Amino acid sequence: KALEVFGGMKRRGVEPDTVTFNALISAMEKAPGGSQWEKALEVFGGMKRRGVEPDTVTFNALISAMEKAPGGSQWERALEVFEEMERRGVKPDTITFNVLIRALENAPGGSQWEKALEVFG
Repeated sequence: KALEVFGGMKRRGVEPDTVTFNALISAMEKAPGGSQWEKALEVFGGMKRRGVEPDTVTFNALISAMEKAPGGSQWERALEVFEEMERRGVKPDTITFNVLIRALENAPGGSQWEKALEVFG
């Protein structure tokens, strides 16, 4: 439904901004039936192509979408998103670190606590 609203917005000539993209990524993260992390990444890609700058909320929603992927399967991608956040100079907050810790904790095959220590070390 969120993607439909977004499409209608574009058809009406309303340009999406960071807040719009954040809401859309957050909707993908909280989608009924589980995280739509692939779509969240697609939306993020569209955001970058349009030249809209992501902020802390953007990255938090993306990392959370990875954390909520079935079986913790996207913990490495969560780390990649965090690294991109750092490269772009976007400042993480406590939510960023909490969500990243959960992603590493739920990794298939057991917690990636060593990686968590690297992030915080």
